[in-house]
Amino acid sequence: MEKKFFYAQVPPLRCGKDLDNRWKYEIPAYRVAPHVWNVGGQDDVCAYLLDSGEGLILIDTGYEQTLYMLIDRMWRIGFDPKNIKMILLSHWHGDHVNGCRFLKEMSGAEVWLSAVDEEQHQLHKDDNHPQRIVPYTVDHLYDDSKPIELGRFQIHTRLCPGHTPGATSFRFDDTDEETGQTYHCAMHGGLGVFPMMAPETLAKNGQSEEQAHRFVRDCLEMAQWDVDIMLASHLNQGNVLPNIPKDTNDYHVFVAGYAWGDILRNRARAVMDLYPDTYPPRENE
Repeated sequence: MEKKFFYAQVPPLRCGKDLDNRWKYEIPAYRVAPHVWNVGGQDDVCAYLLDSGEGLILIDTGYEQTLYMLIDRMWRIGFDPKNIKMILLSHWHGDHVNGCRFLKEMSGAEVWLSAVDEEQHQLHKDDNHPQRIVPYTVDHLYDDSKPIELGRFQIHTRLCPGHTPGATSFRFDDTDEETGQTYHCAMHGGLGVFPMMAPETLAKNGQSEEQAHRFVRDCLEMAQWDVDIMLASHLNQGNVLPNIPKDTNDYHVFVAGYAWGDILRNRARAVMDLYPDTYPPRENE
């Protein structure tokens, strides 16, 4: 079987590395599940719009500089940004949160983040490198024992430290009413490994190496989840860009039961490689 979706090498140039020329990296909105679209509008960070039937949910918001793309994509597929009820943030980094304040002001949406990353948000809110953090207010902290519910969706959260101390993953089911088929969907909250989880970076940030080892354990455990549709938080994390279909409403392209497990195991191994004394090479690798 040819595997189209896998953790691809980060491209040397993408929207986030060339924000002054962001229009060069525009992509259309495309459907990834029966009621889910990536409306990020550029080739780097994803922003997933979920139509709950009782209001809209947005997972991540992208860059401040590309917010106009996100709003444009929403309108183009028939949704009003003012109907966003919830904004779920995967982690505190600016490339995922910097549209948050403006969308909240526009829609009145409630904003969710993990308690650990809200601490990081407050700690780094005045940083200007590599980009500023646009001020925003968090309304709710995730409770992994309770799903977030709106309309047709029950979204289960899972704290998965590593990329940030409070990165959070999301898992939910989505049913196609026309076929009756239900798909298990999931998005990992932060799969970027280097330099975030390198020993020297963790030490510099006053964080324990246990964060990296927790990431490995979590990835290997979560890789066992039954996931039909893997939602990449960055397009390279699923090799998504070359596989966006010409019919951007055809989500079936993204039904690939192998992708979630393959990608999480790949990321676990990438962290293991940073700690060869803890994770010696295994045979046949």
